[in-house]
Amino acid sequence: MGGNGRETNVPEPLRLDQDPGAADARAREVERLFRDHNDSLIRFLTLRLRSRQEAREVAQEAYVRLLQLERTDVTGFLRAYLFRIAGNLAIDRLRRRATESRLQEADLFPGLFERPAEPEAQALEGERVEQIRGFLRELPQPVREAFLLFRTEDMDQGSIAKRLGVSDRMVRNHITRALMYCRLRLDGLSPREAAARLKGSGSSR
Repeated sequence: MGGNGRETNVPEPLRLDQDPGAADARAREVERLFRDHNDSLIRFLTLRLRSRQEAREVAQEAYVRLLQLERTDVTGFLRAYLFRIAGNLAIDRLRRRATESRLQEADLFPGLFERPAEPEAQALEGERVEQIRGFLRELPQPVREAFLLFRTEDMDQGSIAKRLGVSDRMVRNHITRALMYCRLRLDGLSPREAAARLKGSGSSR
């Protein structure tokens, strides 16, 4: 579906493996698109992502997706498909970036893994750290692991997804769930109450 919400008049999809020569033809078309339009694609993505390096990464993924597209009859639309795929990938990248930024700025765990200078502050922070660690142990192992990799290892969500063998979206859900659960427990809710609150908000899915 295009940017104006209307579907372009294109034929029904066909699998590439139904035509032995289709994959080779697609590869040649994608190579031509790269030669003729790669600079425009990079500029298009750089405007959206504000990063030329990320634009190159997204463009590369878009070409791979286009090669894997199971259509043999869209030669006249390949450039439009390329830019649409790239645009969707850029949107996903921006959403992931925004989520990571919000989570990095979350003030639930300030100094969680850093020791304060003052002895009194160290004692109080030590108690709080242990309390939060206890809350995290109440969570399912994948949720706890995703959160700890994000907060203690400084891993981005894409790397965590590869490590755990899950989607980026699942990693975001895990991290958000851990944050919300610990907030609810700090507010005095029991494990059962906190879990029920998360289930009611849809964060446990």
